[in-house]
Amino acid sequence: MKRALAQGVLIVIVIVVAFVMMGVIRGMKPEVKAVASERRSVPVVVRRAQPGAHPVTVRGLGEVKPVHQLRVTSEVNGRVVERSDGLAPGGLLHRGDPLIRIDARDVSAQVASQRAALEQASVALADERGRKSVAEYEWQGRSDALADHAREFALRDVHVRSAQANVEAAREQFGRARRDLGRTMVRAPFDAMVTDATVELGQVVTTQTQLATLVAIDRYWVEIAVPVSQLVHLEIPGVNSTGLRGSPARVIHDAGAGVIIEREGYVERLLGQVDARGRMARLLVAVPDPLGTGLYGQVPKVSDAPAAAVPAPRLPLLLGSSVRVELAGQPLADTTEVPRVALVDDDKVWLVVDGKLTLRAIEVVWRSATTVLARGLAAGEAVVTTPLATPTEGMQVTIEGDSPELIAANQPPAKKL
Repeated sequence: MKRALAQGVLIVIVIVVAFVMMGVIRGMKPEVKAVASERRSVPVVVRRAQPGAHPVTVRGLGEVKPVHQLRVTSEVNGRVVERSDGLAPGGLLHRGDPLIRIDARDVSAQVASQRAALEQASVALADERGRKSVAEYEWQGRSDALADHAREFALRDVHVRSAQANVEAAREQFGRARRDLGRTMVRAPFDAMVTDATVELGQVVTTQTQLATLVAIDRYWVEIAVPVSQLVHLEIPGVNSTGLRGSPARVIHDAGAGVIIEREGYVERLLGQVDARGRMARLLVAVPDPLGTGLYGQVPKVSDAPAAAVPAPRLPLLLGSSVRVELAGQPLADTTEVPRVALVDDDKVWLVVDGKLTLRAIEVVWRSATTVLARGLAAGEAVVTTPLATPTEGMQVTIEGDSPELIAANQPPAKKL
């Protein structure tokens, strides 16, 4: 009994000690006061809207092709006795440069024969005129009784007209023979580059023989396809411009290894039908002095070459090259340049107003690869350019800075040296 009583007392003591310790521990717990939570502000980068007149650039791809291409043939028959050294593929010729010379002896003989025929016809005309004078003397006072046709025959008027016609025919034949003599020397009709030469020294040529193929080098063409909707931004001769030159163009050929060949050109004409595959309008862009000789008229440059490009003004723009063309369009008034990354649903942007996000609908009037031109933004409004995961109307934000490459976008860029 004593052992059971002692165990019961021990249990009670343990329970009492446990309760006492729990009270002590509870008394040592720090008191936590409720604190109001602060809403976290999201940092963003913005661009300040600056409405103004912004130029647009219409871009297209095309292939360089000749404006004038001529297959040269001879106008007389004969053997080639001289051939120019410049008559070879890639050779450059000036207008009037000789290509070949044909043996002129046969043509010279024809000239002599026609000269003799002309002399004989002239003598025959003089003889008929003398006969006419004799006939008029013999028929004095009696020709009035004759009928008209009989009078002309009796007074030899018909014979004189026939002799005059023979003289004119002989003179034309003589002139033709002399022209043929000059045609024994075949010359370049314009400044040209030889793309093909098939005639050889000693070859007998006829008027059907093709001698060479020449391409005019004063200008080339580049045919490009652009959306029909973008034509309103360009000046096109014969369509919306009375001048001979339309919107300026820059033709760019990436030759590889960092070498860029550039030429300035202009829109020359609009072709009369759309592209069969893309249903796009087709423009012809003229490129003066494509070989870079400096002998032909140039047009003002559209803009400077990219900083990373290695300019190569002395390299020629070759036929058949695939090129990029940038056409300078008319500026769009009262527009703001906005980066594409700032667009929401393609026609809205987030603005920062009093430190909070506000969604604004805009009118996009032009699109390029990285930016758009839009209306509906006031000067100084902050357009968010930072991509946001889950933006909401009224979200608290903090402006960390402006997009440096887009500030004052409507001001002209600094000239690159």
